[in-house]
Amino acid sequence: MPADGLNSPRVQQRKSGGGGDEKNGSPFPDKYDMRGTRVLSIYKGQITEVPMEVFEEARQEKVNVVQLKDNRLGEVPKDLNMLSKLLTQLDLTKNQISYIPTSMSQFSKLAHFKVPCNLLRDLPMEFGGLQNLCTLDISFNRFERLPRCIGDLQSLETLLAHDNHIKDIDASEAGLGALKNLQVLDLSHNDIRQVPPILGNQQNIRELYLMGNPLRQPRHQILSAGTNGILAFLALASPLHSSSNQIICYCY
Repeated sequence: MPADGLNSPRVQQRKSGGGGDEKNGSPFPDKYDMRGTRVLSIYKGQITEVPMEVFEEARQEKVNVVQLKDNRLGEVPKDLNMLSKLLTQLDLTKNQISYIPTSMSQFSKLAHFKVPCNLLRDLPMEFGGLQNLCTLDISFNRFERLPRCIGDLQSLETLLAHDNHIKDIDASEAGLGALKNLQVLDLSHNDIRQVPPILGNQQNIRELYLMGNPLRQPRHQILSAGTNGILAFLALASPLHSSSNQIICYCY
């Protein structure tokens, strides 16, 4: 019997928006859904866990993208580790996850990790071992500070941490200052009162979002002057002044 191709009824059903095995009333896809796309997707399935058999089939089909969005997961599925050598993208948006296990450091190929709209307050130090991570989205959680492990993510290009309770920005060489590839930083809608001047010396940053914070520095007069005024303020206040800095700063 020939294998299902990209034009098979199963694949076409998945492309049209069907999630899981509708024939059996299950929210979980079978290997035919994952074959060809290498994606394991369970969207709005109201699931609280994922059976080991699902991840085993995903491993056999060499799945490298897992999307478990808008469910009721209370933790990262423990059997997800079966894909640790394959996974490049993991999306856990809108669940009830309150911690990230240290075993996440084993996902050596992970490049994009999205976990907004959860209950996170911190990330383990081991998370910093993800040296291929380019995108990290921890927005809409309960962080009161940026996790210390972020400074170890040497490949990080985009950090989205808006809509948390972050009070301070660590822009030192132990924090954001260590991220030489960082281009997009979104810290909008937090509790930040002051932007450290040394943040203005990260020439790689192109987009900096700070709207919705109770900022004391830069003061309102600086903010009202627009991007050029903010950049001038940061550059002049920084002990490591760099006249070539070209940050785009959005503050409303």
